[in-house]
Amino acid sequence: MRRKYLLAFMFLPILMCNCKSMAVKSIQYSDQNNNHYSITQTSLIYSPVTPEESSSGVYSGGDPAEVQLTKDEFNTILSLSEKIMKASEGNEMKREMLTSVLVISEEGKSRRAILKRSEARSALEELLQKVKQ
Repeated sequence: MRRKYLLAFMFLPILMCNCKSMAVKSIQYSDQNNNHYSITQTSLIYSPVTPEESSSGVYSGGDPAEVQLTKDEFNTILSLSEKIMKASEGNEMKREMLTSVLVISEEGKSRRAILKRSEARSALEELLQKVKQ
């Protein structure tokens, strides 16, 4: 009988983990210039716009980057992304100039938001820039 309880207590921390972050497969973010961030639990890939792709023919988003993420970095990005997604519920789904796109993909479904300028969006962009350095 004691063994059953001991085993239960050994596996309880695993069951009580942050299951929300485990369910999220990826976060996609495209900023107002269409620079793209692809974020998983273990990595961040930055794919910048090149001058050939930009509407001006001059703008460059810089150099591509791929960095490994710690669990804490991913959870921080996820937490801020979830906050932004929740705040944008019910907003327009048509993309206009100076907007960005946030997509959170989980098991079998994706949530998408078009984001206008805001403090939260700026905070996310600053966080992504910091992590990709």
